Amino acid sequence: MDNFGYGGFGGFNNFNNMNMNYDYQLYAARMNERRLLKRNASILGVLLLLYELLCYVVGRVTLFVIVYIHSGVLAFPVGSSFNNILRGDDFYFSTAVNMGFSCIVVVVSVIVLLLIARLGFKVDLTHIYRFEKGQGKTIATCFPAVMLTNLALATIIGMIVSYLSSYGITVPQADFSYTDISAAAFAMQILYGVVIAPLAEETLYRGLAIHLLKPYGKGMAVIISSLVFGLMHENIPQAVNAFCFGLVMGSITVSCNSVIPTIVVHMLNNALAQIPDIADIIGNDALYQVYYALAILSLVIGLYIIFAHHRKIRLPKDENCVMQTGERYKTAMLCMPMVFYWLYLAYQYISSFILANI
Repeated sequence: MDNFGYGGFGGFNNFNNMNMNYDYQLYAARMNERRLLKRNASILGVLLLLYELLCYVVGRVTLFVIVYIHSGVLAFPVGSSFNNILRGDDFYFSTAVNMGFSCIVVVVSVIVLLLIARLGFKVDLTHIYRFEKGQGKTIATCFPAVMLTNLALATIIGMIVSYLSSYGITVPQADFSYTDISAAAFAMQILYGVVIAPLAEETLYRGLAIHLLKPYGKGMAVIISSLVFGLMHENIPQAVNAFCFGLVMGSITVSCNSVIPTIVVHMLNNALAQIPDIADIIGNDALYQVYYALAILSLVIGLYIIFAHHRKIRLPKDENCVMQTGERYKTAMLCMPMVFYWLYLAYQYISSFILANI
């Protein structure tokens, strides 16, 4: 009996020790994952804030140069006196100048930000620009689904905005209309909307954001990057559309481990959206028929793809993560740099809404 009792309690103690050892290892693994996720999320938050700051600084410098070249006036690019110079000349509000200005600001800001990310934070994004077999099929499969999503959301959001407008509530929206009709305006609009914006946005919000968060949850990385991508547009109609757009594009990025397919899909999407503007500029109603035909074709093919191939474009699952789902989202979204970024975006939304309804 003594031997039986001794062996029985010894086995029980060994079992308890094994449980305690497992619990300790699990706790240590969670703490380590939390620390690494917090570090990467903090890097992302810092880089997002730096991008906003770079856009502002580069924008001010670019305006200073444009004013000097156009009018020969040397003026510090802030304050009411400088704003009066801009308001006093329609040249600065032309589509050609605005789009050219946007191209310069975005290109310079993205290049500087990527240099900071690489040299300062050791973030390597070169691998996300990989060409692989099957990317063409992915593009052909996903583009109609993206178009269907955009068209459906644009219709629903337009109805909601119109409904609110009928009650005197103005919802701020982006204005992409041409203020002047010229070859330069058309070229700059195409350059920015179809080339520069897709390249920059896919690099930052799919490449950079997903690259930093993906090791701690692929689905989480897609959702948070989509939220950032949507909110950075700083107006509610675009934010909703861009968030859903980002979910699909982020899923493509994760499944392909490259932003090449999303860059192409983004470019095609923006190019298609330019057709009605081109039709207005050149006064060709036939282009409207081309646009409607492509839109209907995208609707039909998009519906088929969503029902037949929805598994290929669904959100990826979070695998090999020891932290619980809520804890991972909380860690990623509520680290201090990200909190400052959310507050900055909240300020932009609140101020624009107030100004639109004064």
